[in-house]
Amino acid sequence: MDWVRRALRAFHQVHGESAQMLVLMGAGLAAFIAIVGLSVDVGQVVFTRTDLQKVADAAAFAGAQDLPSASAATTNANSYVGLNASNTSAAVAISQTYNANDTIQVTATRKVDYAFLRVVGLSGTTVSAKAKVRVGTYSGGSGIVPWGLVASDNKDFLGNSCFNGFDEGVPTFKQNQKCVLKYGAGSNSGGDFGALALDGTGADNYRDDIAKGSTQKFEKGQKVEAQTGNMVGPTGQGIEDRLAIAPPSTCNTNDRDEILKTVDGKTSIVSGCQNHPRILIIPVVDKIDNPALSTILGFAFMFLHGEAGGGGHTSVETEFVSFVTAIPGGSYTGPANGSSSTAILLVE
Repeated sequence: MDWVRRALRAFHQVHGESAQMLVLMGAGLAAFIAIVGLSVDVGQVVFTRTDLQKVADAAAFAGAQDLPSASAATTNANSYVGLNASNTSAAVAISQTYNANDTIQVTATRKVDYAFLRVVGLSGTTVSAKAKVRVGTYSGGSGIVPWGLVASDNKDFLGNSCFNGFDEGVPTFKQNQKCVLKYGAGSNSGGDFGALALDGTGADNYRDDIAKGSTQKFEKGQKVEAQTGNMVGPTGQGIEDRLAIAPPSTCNTNDRDEILKTVDGKTSIVSGCQNHPRILIIPVVDKIDNPALSTILGFAFMFLHGEAGGGGHTSVETEFVSFVTAIPGGSYTGPANGSSSTAILLVE
């Protein structure tokens, strides 16, 4: 009967192993379902938060259109949320940053019901997102380099070959070609050489403004004085000091084709290269005709190629990139007045 006993032992052993396998499979299946459930519910929370951020941003911008009227801005922001986001509530707060009622904050909130985590006793969570928007009138920006890009091809006013006419009152300039900003002796009109006295007259101010940009604020419509004299030495020293500044880590190159990009014939600054020392912010002016004052029409982003020529005939060659009427990072501390210089800024 030994064979019978051996058979029974084998049967019990197999049966026990099968039972253990079933237990392990059941535990693994439960863990798998828990992981899937957690990922689904967490994914729903992440999606909701992303959606709410878009809702909050848009609602804050919508409300900001009516500032400084707190009641109108609040109504508009709430209406946007009600019309564009279901099962979502909004809390709107109007405050002052620089001027009365110049800032709106919208907090959008929505309840998320869990689908799988209910089995562990969690029914859901409340998700929210916040956006803060400020309105203000552009009141100037600094860091401007003291050369004038004249919106004219009239050589009597230091006009240039890069000028491409006006489009609905906005000056336009040709891209992908070199443009002289600071002229050398014998190539200009009268005693003007293309320089502006932004932080005051004199070689020291001029050189420092080339290297670091102006310390004073400037805005569209402001009048500025021309800087007299050729000042070959301060020009070269200022450029040398500027280019001695290390490029930003996001744009560690001095290659023009790596700082600028051209897509469909239009040239722009590569992302991360906006603060490269070769990128200049230049006042666009109506003329340079000392002793008359020049009027700032806006500002141009320019790429600095460097100096050309030699001695007193040295000129500064640049390349036009884009025209703006307000400098990014400038001051928007003036009250909103509905004019073209009023800006709506997402600050948080």
